[in-house]
Amino acid sequence: TLEVELYSDADYAGSVEDRKSTTGFCVFVGGNLISWRSKKQGVVSRSSAESEYRAMAQTAAEMTWAKSMLSSLSVWIPLPMKMY
Repeated sequence: TLEVELYSDADYAGSVEDRKSTTGFCVFVGGNLISWRSKKQGVVSRSSAESEYRAMAQTAAEMTWAKSMLSSLSVWIPLPMKMY
């Protein structure tokens, strides 16, 4: 079985120009990196908790994509998937 692990992080108001936060995440399947992203968030967060929550939501969407892609390849994924 292949274990899926996701790592998510965000800074808070890291852009000095517009005070927007940056989201970053990585998706590992069986210890191999299959997807990653670092992108400025589209809105200004009012707290670090909000920017982290937005990053987690984006990572959860990527988790759904990864599960769907692996299922279409007939790869069984044990649940729950781990997000850090």
